[in-house]
Amino acid sequence: MKLKQLHIYGYGRLNDFKVDDLSDLQLFYGENEAGKSTIMSFIHSILFGFPTSQQSELRYEPKTHSSYGGKLVFDTEKFGEVVIERVKGKAAGDVMVLLKDGPVEAEEFLSKLLNGTDKKMYRSIFSFDLQDLQEIQRLKEEEIGKYLIAAGSIGTDGILQVEQQLHKELQELFKPGGRKPLLNDFLRNLRLQEQKVKKAKHENSLYESFQSEMREIIGRVEKAKKFLKHKKAALDGVNELLNKWPLILEKDQIKKRLVELESVEFPADGLIRLEKYNDRLLELSIALKTVQHRIQSTEEEMKENTLLKGFDPQKAEKFVHDWPELQQSIRELSSLEYTIAEDRKKYDSFLTELHYPAEKAGEIESLNLGMDMKARVKETLQQYIRYEGRLKDLADRLEEDRKSVIGLENKCEEIEKQLVNEGTFKEWKSHYDGHASASGLEDEKKHLEREIENLEKRKKHEESKLHKKRRQAQIISLSFLFIFTGVLIWSFTNKQWPLTLAPILAIGCAAYLQVRKVEGNSIDFIKESLDEKRDRLRKLKEQLKTAVGDVHIAFQYKEQVQLREKWKQHYSRLEEQKQILEESENLFRKMSKNVDAEERKLNGIKAELGLAEDISHMKIEDAFSMLKNLQQTRSQLSVAMAQKRKLQKKLEEWSDNLFQFLSNIDAAVHEPSKAVFFLQETLKKEREKKFVLKELRKKLSELNVDIIQIKNEKSVIQSSLKELFEAANVEHEEDYRIKAKLFEEKTLLKERLSLLEVQLGEEETVHFKSEEEIKNEFKHLNEVIEKQSQLLEEDRNRLASLRQKISFLEEGGTYTEQLHLFRQMRSSFNDEARDWVELAVAECLLEKVMQKYKEGRFPQVIRKAADYFSFLTDYEYKQIHVKADGDLAVERKDRILFAPEELSKGTGEQLYIAIRLGLVHVLKKEYPFPVIIDDGFVNFDEKRTNRMLELIQTISPDTQVLLFTCHPHIARQFSEDRVIQLQQRLPQTNLSG
Repeated sequence: MKLKQLHIYGYGRLNDFKVDDLSDLQLFYGENEAGKSTIMSFIHSILFGFPTSQQSELRYEPKTHSSYGGKLVFDTEKFGEVVIERVKGKAAGDVMVLLKDGPVEAEEFLSKLLNGTDKKMYRSIFSFDLQDLQEIQRLKEEEIGKYLIAAGSIGTDGILQVEQQLHKELQELFKPGGRKPLLNDFLRNLRLQEQKVKKAKHENSLYESFQSEMREIIGRVEKAKKFLKHKKAALDGVNELLNKWPLILEKDQIKKRLVELESVEFPADGLIRLEKYNDRLLELSIALKTVQHRIQSTEEEMKENTLLKGFDPQKAEKFVHDWPELQQSIRELSSLEYTIAEDRKKYDSFLTELHYPAEKAGEIESLNLGMDMKARVKETLQQYIRYEGRLKDLADRLEEDRKSVIGLENKCEEIEKQLVNEGTFKEWKSHYDGHASASGLEDEKKHLEREIENLEKRKKHEESKLHKKRRQAQIISLSFLFIFTGVLIWSFTNKQWPLTLAPILAIGCAAYLQVRKVEGNSIDFIKESLDEKRDRLRKLKEQLKTAVGDVHIAFQYKEQVQLREKWKQHYSRLEEQKQILEESENLFRKMSKNVDAEERKLNGIKAELGLAEDISHMKIEDAFSMLKNLQQTRSQLSVAMAQKRKLQKKLEEWSDNLFQFLSNIDAAVHEPSKAVFFLQETLKKEREKKFVLKELRKKLSELNVDIIQIKNEKSVIQSSLKELFEAANVEHEEDYRIKAKLFEEKTLLKERLSLLEVQLGEEETVHFKSEEEIKNEFKHLNEVIEKQSQLLEEDRNRLASLRQKISFLEEGGTYTEQLHLFRQMRSSFNDEARDWVELAVAECLLEKVMQKYKEGRFPQVIRKAADYFSFLTDYEYKQIHVKADGDLAVERKDRILFAPEELSKGTGEQLYIAIRLGLVHVLKKEYPFPVIIDDGFVNFDEKRTNRMLELIQTISPDTQVLLFTCHPHIARQFSEDRVIQLQQRLPQTNLSG
């Protein structure tokens, strides 16, 4: 099931966001608040529904637009391409599923497509982030192993949390021998209440009469309370009415004035419109005068711009157009003269530098300076330099080899001086062999001492375990003895003779268990092993006392062995170095011959080129280049002289034509540059006059149109002003303004009336005609309340007295109440006991479920997780084991086992990721969903991150992986087609997530 496309209509601040052609491994990269969390939440919401208002998750409802929802396109094996669309509707949204054959029932089919998976299950298995990894670090050490087992069994630690909660609730309800748990406290209070019930049977005489009188007084008190409550409410109403009386009077006055102003009508925004029309009429009058003045100015300006007569612009433009070309020719002529002079200097300089004889200068053009000669010069010179450099290297190497031979000979002589004769060496060897035997015995002694220490620790541990077992057996037997003794006494007391046999047998068994001792076979085995080891240690110590060997002589022997070995190494190297020296001398002689041959070739080349023989070999290439330049310089001088003559002729012809044209228009200019400038200025002035005349005619036409528009608008405004006066039913502006003030007064009074109605509410004031009547009613209610309060206080005092007397009689309650309380407490105890039983059964079932997962799916997950974990740790760890007690352990390559809590933070996170991916691999046939990872390994170093990315690329062909990150070093590990740059594809707004 591969996600091909996502299209967000509106979600959070994302609007019309679309991503096509998602790959098997797709990276969403962006900085914080670029939209990563929003996209992840969108995928979860489309699959499983929008979060409801009761849930703690964000709903990401858009605030700037109405669209909410979007669609996902999946490619599935069973149904082909599936489109899931969810938009705003009911709480979780309205969902539609579209197949190739058409739409289907959304809810039922979506559950079938997801194979019954809900959001919690999907997020616990196929979606994880940095928070899931940090959860491991918050756990206690003893909980980490269980957490990883739960993650590998069902993908979440939820079942682990439920198990811990059930165990905690069971402990809070009941503990054997406890005092604080609820059921323990219930049992203690139940026994105390039973004693109170027995005592209450003896006291029950005056009780009933006091009870009857008390019930009568309680009835009167309740009636009095209701009466006082009613009167106080009435008093509050009258008091509120008294406070609002000025507002009521104001309200009546406003209503009267509004009746007087009923006929006043005024157009909406009348004064604003009047001022607007008046301002616009004034603006139009000013604009009309301005336009008329501008028409007059334009006509005068047209007269000033008349064209010059007798001037031919085309001929003038031709001379101006040709002038840059003539300037270029002048510059070229000057440049040619400079070039000719420089070439002559260069030619003479080359001859001087080459020491070339004047009589041979004419033969330079006939010299062979082609590519073949250049290649021959270069090749011969390079070969000479190569051989000469190799000869110098060989000379240096020959000197180093000679020094190495002398050095090795000196070292061999120094070592020979330190060696002893052969007889002394053999004597030292016998002493050394005796010392080695004693060292072996010493090592064996230390090993035995460590084993004895470990066995003593094991002995203490086994004795402690045996003591605990005996203690537990004693407690169990005493418990059975106590319980069945009670049953036996009860059966004798109630004469239940058939039931006496079972307790007697049980008491016998308990007595037997009390007498029987718990065996400790393992301790006996440890004691026997300890005795054997101690006996062996004693014998070793005796052997060490008789062992011989001089430590100093053994040290001297080892030193002589090392010196002899060192002499052999140096002598072997000396022979090798002499062979190398001989080879170096042969190579040096051969290379000297090669250098002499190449030098003869270079002297022959000098003769062919006419160069002096004393010129350095290293300068032959430079001399060849100079001869080549000398040939080129002679050729360039001939070409430059021809070009110079051609340019001089062209300039003379153009100047004659120009001055002939200027004489026809009586222009007194005698230099070409000034003549061209004169023509340019004249052409510019004539063009400007034509352009100005054209613009002035256009401007005059526009001004005439403006006058017509201003007059029309002025007429329209005057008509609108007349309509405004007619709407107010007046003829003059002064009457219009008076009407406006009356209408404003009417509007303010209506607003004040609305405010008073809100403040007063729906108060009924018809039965009060004045403020005095309200004050009298307030006084009357106060007197009634005071009198009734006195009677109520008297009844309360009598009621307190009766209760005191009843309390003395009851001494904690009547018999009926005590009995009722006892039964109520017993019922509550039974209810809590049933809750305890339900929790105990639930805990047992939960353990069976976890065991089923461990025996079924979990081994497959562990096998795959071990492969992943080994790869992630660069094969530092080999296996993941499940021990007999159900705990996890990882095996390092040196065969040492580690519990999960003993691993480093980074390695622990790698183990968790390996188990999660192993679970995804096992479930992929049943649940082939994409895996979503949000910065799940940012705590890793560079090496671990690269291994993690390699693993993801390995699993992505079978299981699609969507990776979200804000770290550029992770994004650089992917090709461009697999990275979606969120900053480039989203609008430049502050996106959440």
